[in-house]
Amino acid sequence: MVSVSGRGAPRRQPLPWRLLVGIVKQLRPSSCMAIIDFAAVARALIDDIERAGGRVLLGAEVTSIANGEQGCSVTVERGGEQTSHTFDHLIVCAGLQSDRIARMAGGAAYPKIVPFFGQYSQLAPEHRTILNGLVYPVPDPAYPFLGVHLTKRVDGEMLVGPNAFLSFGRENYSGWRIGLKDSLEVAASPSFWKFAGQNRQAAVQEVGAVLSRKKFLAGAADYVPSLKGATSTPITRGIRAQAMDRQGQLLDDFVIENIGSATLMRNAPSPGATSSLAIAEHLVETMGKHLRFTNVTSHG
Repeated sequence: MVSVSGRGAPRRQPLPWRLLVGIVKQLRPSSCMAIIDFAAVARALIDDIERAGGRVLLGAEVTSIANGEQGCSVTVERGGEQTSHTFDHLIVCAGLQSDRIARMAGGAAYPKIVPFFGQYSQLAPEHRTILNGLVYPVPDPAYPFLGVHLTKRVDGEMLVGPNAFLSFGRENYSGWRIGLKDSLEVAASPSFWKFAGQNRQAAVQEVGAVLSRKKFLAGAADYVPSLKGATSTPITRGIRAQAMDRQGQLLDDFVIENIGSATLMRNAPSPGATSSLAIAEHLVETMGKHLRFTNVTSHG
């Protein structure tokens, strides 16, 4: 299998099995594959939770976790008031804050989260019909980011992106709200500098796409030639919660840590949203196994 490569010769080395499976799925037409409005999916999930008697607290910051063998107590601050909530077992899926929340619960120092932003652009209306579906490049196995691809939204708009570059802040969605604490934490991390030293060439390529929208679109025009000369408008960026180990390696697989009465989702690689329901099933199964093991050891 040969792919377009911006770094010289086409890539011909064997690809990971899970990547090959994904590519085959993309090449084969399927009646069960589609684009969705994930905000609508999230609202439907909230409705399900509330109908089942659960509560969803928005705008609540977790300030502490008391994690023991008999349960977890979570303290949150919301609207200037602090409240505590007690659970028999806690599942933490905190995304960009997953390492910090994990440490509150007594989790390991690594993996740490390093935020990378991905900028998308919306193509001009005359380019809405250039594709009927999605176009993805074959990823570089040595680099965890997928690369610029084309996505047709449910409203018919055509998006190009994302690029991938270090975000100066875990919540810096605008690009201008620099998170000083987050940036200093990255700068003080030896593992980040190990990663940076190993990926200088990729960083140079990505910074060009960040500074120049023309170069950004040129990456997609390599495999959709009709995009040459296209115009686009930047839209809100996304920020990827990229987990990094002590050696400066970016993790591309799931990391789940069980400690006390908590199950901690330390890394959920892309496509996390697409796989969210399957991930939830796996976490519940993992929690069940952990609880059964804990009960056996405590009684035996």
